[in-house]
Amino acid sequence: MNLVFCQAGIRQDNTNYIHCARKQLKEIPNFTRITNTFYDELVLNDNQITEISSNAFQGLRVKRLNLSGNKIRSISSDAFLELSNYLEELTIEFDPESIHQIPDAIQINLINLRSLKLIDLNLTQLKNHTFSKFRKLESLSIIKSNVKSLQSDAFHSLTNLRYLNLDHNQLNDSSWISLTKYFPYLENLSLSQNQFHSLKHTNISTLKILDLSSNGLQYIDSNIFHSLEKLFLQNNELNSLQLTFLFALKHLTELNLDFNRLTFLPERIFQSNIHLKDLSLQGNDLNYLTNYSLFGLKNLMHLNLARNRLQFSSNSQPFQYVSSLKILNLDRNIQMNLTENIFRDLSSNLIELSLQNCNLTNINYSLNFLQNLQRLKLSSNYLKELPDNFLDSNSILSIDLQRNLFTSIPNLSLKNLIDFDLSSNQISVINEDELRNYPKLKTIGLTANPLICNCHLIWIQQWLRKNYDRDLVKFLQWTCAQPKHLAGKQLINIHEDDLNCDQNKKLIYTSTDVAITSMTYTPSTIETTVENLIINDVIFNPNGILAVSWTYLSRRLPKYYHLKIYDEKTSRLIFQSLITGQQNSIEIDLSSYLSNGPLSSIICLNIRQKKSCQNLILQMNTNMFQSASLVLSTNKPNNTDQFIYLLGGIFLGAILVCSILIIICYCRLCYHSKEPKTIEKSSKPFYYHPLNVISYPQQQSNNTSECSLHSSTDTTSHLPNDPYHIYQQIPSIHNNCQIYSTRTHVLV
Repeated sequence: MNLVFCQAGIRQDNTNYIHCARKQLKEIPNFTRITNTFYDELVLNDNQITEISSNAFQGLRVKRLNLSGNKIRSISSDAFLELSNYLEELTIEFDPESIHQIPDAIQINLINLRSLKLIDLNLTQLKNHTFSKFRKLESLSIIKSNVKSLQSDAFHSLTNLRYLNLDHNQLNDSSWISLTKYFPYLENLSLSQNQFHSLKHTNISTLKILDLSSNGLQYIDSNIFHSLEKLFLQNNELNSLQLTFLFALKHLTELNLDFNRLTFLPERIFQSNIHLKDLSLQGNDLNYLTNYSLFGLKNLMHLNLARNRLQFSSNSQPFQYVSSLKILNLDRNIQMNLTENIFRDLSSNLIELSLQNCNLTNINYSLNFLQNLQRLKLSSNYLKELPDNFLDSNSILSIDLQRNLFTSIPNLSLKNLIDFDLSSNQISVINEDELRNYPKLKTIGLTANPLICNCHLIWIQQWLRKNYDRDLVKFLQWTCAQPKHLAGKQLINIHEDDLNCDQNKKLIYTSTDVAITSMTYTPSTIETTVENLIINDVIFNPNGILAVSWTYLSRRLPKYYHLKIYDEKTSRLIFQSLITGQQNSIEIDLSSYLSNGPLSSIICLNIRQKKSCQNLILQMNTNMFQSASLVLSTNKPNNTDQFIYLLGGIFLGAILVCSILIIICYCRLCYHSKEPKTIEKSSKPFYYHPLNVISYPQQQSNNTSECSLHSSTDTTSHLPNDPYHIYQQIPSIHNNCQIYSTRTHVLV
């Protein structure tokens, strides 16, 4: 016997339940009645139950039963008998190959049902008086049941029905009379995905919601359903001339006309729909909007015009009569000529504007007049930059700039921005100053950007750990593109010590255009947090070079030092560089970072999270700079002095070279004067000429005491014309000197 553990509990609305969904059950579990508990719901959906036998629910008292996701093939006529006095709602799914009519167990035993949902019955036709015993039924759904026709009295006696759903069947225009004959209180009718082509006058005066989506509708009578509040007509065949039925719908609050064949909106077509709040016209072929296309929609709050072919002229004002609009969607209109004037009438209430995938290459106007704008979507365009005054509103909370061509974070002053998505752009370097314009930023998207992962991104790691939820940080997909050894790795997973910089490529952050000519040191007021790291000297020369030296007292040097220079007043980062642990000084070129007056700054040397800092005052027109241990003059030497220094250097260099040459010549002479003469058997003086030396191999010498270049006893017989011969004795290095004798022929 297999034990199945089902969960029982109480929801927040105080309804109790038994949950046995997705347990791979093949039959209804045997519930043993222990107490007199009355359950609101028994959930058995998505199992493998195919049969419901007699007494299957013995011992249970339950109000709602869900058997969807099973393929019921047979039901005993006594099934549900135990639930007849309790069950009010039943959802059940069948095997369409096995059951072709509503089972007697439902029609006879469950006459107290208020809601019945039948799925995948192969009914073909609903016959007369099928629901004659369900006088309490308020909601009826017959879905995906291959219903092709309705007999005239099929719904007889369903006088209390409020909701009827016949989606995914094959009903057509001939069914309209039967559908509307016995429903004096029907409020919600759903006929999606059937085969209706026209909608004519009906008797239902209480209907509030009608869904006729995906039918192929081509015509709607102009005098239908005056009480309608919500009408869903998406995925049909309606054209612009078939919209006159809207004049009769004076209570309409929501209208969906997505994916029809509308090419224009007749002027004043919505003049009777003054209560309309949601209008969706997505996926049509609208080419333009006149100034009166939306006339009468003074309470409209949500307008969807995505996936059309809209074009606007520079002086058009299509939204002048929808000033209450809060959400405007213009996505995928790739030929729009947007101007500031188009949105001017939405300045008071618009909170969301979507211009995604609109082929935008440049925006040269401001949207500052949109006073309450909270969300702006500009993804999937070709934008490289935004004007500095593009947005300057404290109401902006979210901006989506995914899939554009930005190379840096746009410079916008948005103090309350929370979410900034820049994924799939061309951003490689992130300047810390660029995010100072967004002090409340909580999330920033940089997925699929070619990040250069070096020391200049250490701050963003620290920012993420401080601002992001710890559980979310690990899911960030910020991938490094450079350097090569970090390519493909996630930035958040790289240790700070590995985010280093090439010392020959230091990065200078520019924030002003006035040169710094000198600076004065003032004693530090910042408490040093690293006791064994001391900044010794800070020297600045008039050429704009700042030299910093330090001492690290620990025996074990760190892998890297992280040097940062800040503007003390604005906390703005001026310079940063990652330095190897073997260095104890650095020179920084600050010639491009300039200031008009005194500038108080802070220079910090970091080791991991600890740092040693000093205050510096950068001051114009100061002749002296005093560091912690040194005073330097800032008077710049003139060109004459520099020329004299150059000549002196050349003269001293020449003297040094001559001295070295004299010493070498003297040593050579001393060496040659001590060599023994080796020329014999010639008493005549001769002149030295360059020698042409020819060597001939001889027999191996047997002399064990010395090795001679000649082994022949007759030294002149072979070369009778030679003026002389040279013989040289070579001392023996080893006991047996085995050298091939060589006869040297010297020609003078």
